[in-house]
Amino acid sequence: MNYYDDHNDLYDNQDEYIRQRRLRAWRRRVERERQVRRRRRILAVVLSIAVIAAVCLALFIFPKILDGRKAKAGGNTASAAAQEQTPSSGPVKEIAYVESAYAPHDVQAASAAQPQAEAIPQPTSNDPYVFTYTDQTKEVPLSEKNIARMKQRDQLAAGAAQAAGEQGTETAEGDAAAAAAGETSEGSEEVLEDLSQITDSAPVVGNDYVDSFYAILVNADDGTVIAERDSRERMVPASMTKVMTVLVACENLTEAQLDDTFTVTQEICDLAFLSGASNVGYSPGDNAVVRDLLYGTVLESGGDAAMSLAEYVAGSQDAFVALMNEKLEELGLSGSAHFTNCIGLYDENHYCTVYDMAVIMAAAMDNEMAKGFLGMHTWTTSPMKIYPEGREISNWFLRRIEDKDTHGLVIGAKTGYVNESGSCAVSMQMCGDGTRYICCTGNAWSGWRCIYDHVAMYSEYTQ
Repeated sequence: MNYYDDHNDLYDNQDEYIRQRRLRAWRRRVERERQVRRRRRILAVVLSIAVIAAVCLALFIFPKILDGRKAKAGGNTASAAAQEQTPSSGPVKEIAYVESAYAPHDVQAASAAQPQAEAIPQPTSNDPYVFTYTDQTKEVPLSEKNIARMKQRDQLAAGAAQAAGEQGTETAEGDAAAAAAGETSEGSEEVLEDLSQITDSAPVVGNDYVDSFYAILVNADDGTVIAERDSRERMVPASMTKVMTVLVACENLTEAQLDDTFTVTQEICDLAFLSGASNVGYSPGDNAVVRDLLYGTVLESGGDAAMSLAEYVAGSQDAFVALMNEKLEELGLSGSAHFTNCIGLYDENHYCTVYDMAVIMAAAMDNEMAKGFLGMHTWTTSPMKIYPEGREISNWFLRRIEDKDTHGLVIGAKTGYVNESGSCAVSMQMCGDGTRYICCTGNAWSGWRCIYDHVAMYSEYTQ
């Protein structure tokens, strides 16, 4: 007995029954195959997304993590190498810390034991942008975290010097270069502790502490230095360089020229990309408005904008850099500062001090055109190829510090970062009585730490 015998009323004959049965089996098989193909397609999409995510992770996230670790473990040793070089402007304080100086309770006493007049060269020029160190100039105190970082830096430098000595290096310059390369001797890893595990015994500046190796706060109106830490030591200015870029550009532009356009070249885009600098997003052939180039140089710290601006103003990068160094000479800074590019890319001949950068900031904020660009919070550019609606850019330092209690309003700022400089920034604040102050810091642990250093300086030393 089969299915047909029991259901012969449904089919005319057995052949029809067999045909229908085969048809149903075929349909089930087709449906199963369709489901298998659907699952395979879904799996293929999921795997593709996973592969793309993994590639993006490898290309973008891992290098940043590694760069961050390098900055923590050895990036700051380049600053130690820079400090070994004495600027031609005069004597520089040696970084020689005895063991007792590392003790937190001895920090301020050790600072007071060294007269500032012997450590810091006093300016003699009558230039309005020369800031004077006085008996009231305070030395920004050290905290346990500062001391830990300095121990780390000194240990790395000592290990590098030992390694260089074993290889037959005979000069101090060779030792400094080895330190900059991050070479360490056995046992130096002991000091590479996690600084987040170190706690301060007490806050020391503005209910916080100043992490930056270099710092200065000046009264821009009466020209006195309020507080400082190694303010005449040579450092890497990174993108704070762009304050000078904007100042020189504004001194050579008219209001009418701000609406001119400059055609961005392939060479500019290639150099901006290959250098690893921040970029606004210009493509070859974009007709960039000069006003946008100035905002892009400050707000986005765009290398493409800065180089385009330089070529528009001076015709070439080299010619513009020559104007920058002429401005340094005009400001009386040529003995301690020198620039090799308009972006702030690291170069051993590209350097200044936080004192120098404070002078440059004062001159820039006295230029009405430059002041407008340095004090803008956000700006939307004209359309570009990859941003048809334009791109909104922001001065993140101004936006992140505006809700902090600093006893005033920060009216202009520019940040910077390369591995050799750490996080750095220069800013100007106007207090309630109208007094203007300039703060510049260099080699902080992170971008946020740099902002909090400015908050601490302003809140502690201004009213």
